[in-house]
Amino acid sequence: MSGARGAVAPVAGGAVVVVLGSWAWALAATSMGAVQAAEARALGPGHTPDMPGQDELALVAHDARLAAMVVVVCGVLVGLSALRRREALAGAAGAAAAVVVANVVLGPVVDGGSVLVAGVCLAVVACSAGALAARVGAVRAAARPSRLPLVLAAALAAGTLPVLVLQGMTSDRYVEWVPPALATANPATALGLGVAVAAASGVLARRTADVVVAVLLPLAALAVLLQPSGSGWQVREDLWVPGVVLGLAAAPALVTTRGSARGRVVAAAVLAAAVGVMALVPHVLLLPVVVGGMFGLVVTGPAGAYVNYDGLPVVGGGLVLAALLLLPQVPTGWLHRHWAAPDAAGRTVVS
Repeated sequence: MSGARGAVAPVAGGAVVVVLGSWAWALAATSMGAVQAAEARALGPGHTPDMPGQDELALVAHDARLAAMVVVVCGVLVGLSALRRREALAGAAGAAAAVVVANVVLGPVVDGGSVLVAGVCLAVVACSAGALAARVGAVRAAARPSRLPLVLAAALAAGTLPVLVLQGMTSDRYVEWVPPALATANPATALGLGVAVAAASGVLARRTADVVVAVLLPLAALAVLLQPSGSGWQVREDLWVPGVVLGLAAAPALVTTRGSARGRVVAAAVLAAAVGVMALVPHVLLLPVVVGGMFGLVVTGPAGAYVNYDGLPVVGGGLVLAALLLLPQVPTGWLHRHWAAPDAAGRTVVS
């Protein structure tokens, strides 16, 4: 792709992802009052250890808001990927900072209000901040678009998708107490992350077959992750699910971007082995989830999230998993492939 056509796909894909993430955030943010009311009922007469503890359900809601914020940032990364590297990364960083602030400032304002209004507000804030930061980060020197924003978006989305399983929102402990809007936020976030993987991987792909794979594998990940529940959908919470979802979501960017057939086979084999280990021994995911969860608490703490005697934030673990997904690409020329783009003559130009 080149010129205007080359910019249409990432902008359109990024816009869809931002809308989905803003919708998911709005569902969670506008239901915080209902969450607190549900906690009060759970902590009333007849409370048992199998019911949500003090501020435990609120922590789950804050974690759901953080997951939706990740979706928005992924959308901005995809949408700005047609720009030069410095502009795209500056725009994504600006949008991320704006979304974190909006989560603190807008959260109490939109609580109990319109989901549509809350979602539009977050989308406007993220896109405006991203565009402004990209403009500030613009460079005068000639440079071509970089693949790095797309790689980051794919890794971040693929890493976050499996940790949704660990929130336990549909478990026996929570399901009776979770407000309907908050329950809908999780599938909406999962859909946004799946679309982010497909959009980023599809733009990264250079062959038609790879584009098809980039779309089908995230759809397969969503098919494994989500299951029907009444008139809607919910996240499946079987222990084998996170590993399989992580493998399916990570495969498009890790495997299809390999230049040689041998590289693809090796990457696919390593990924399949990792998926097998995670599916059979799901506890290997606990360390990155705990470490990343503490970082997530730092981000959501100003909005009111904190750990009490029960509960643990998990969404921040997606950042650790995303970093792990990037590591295998470093020894095989990651800087050369993803920080650079071919010029018109096919030569590699670092952007």
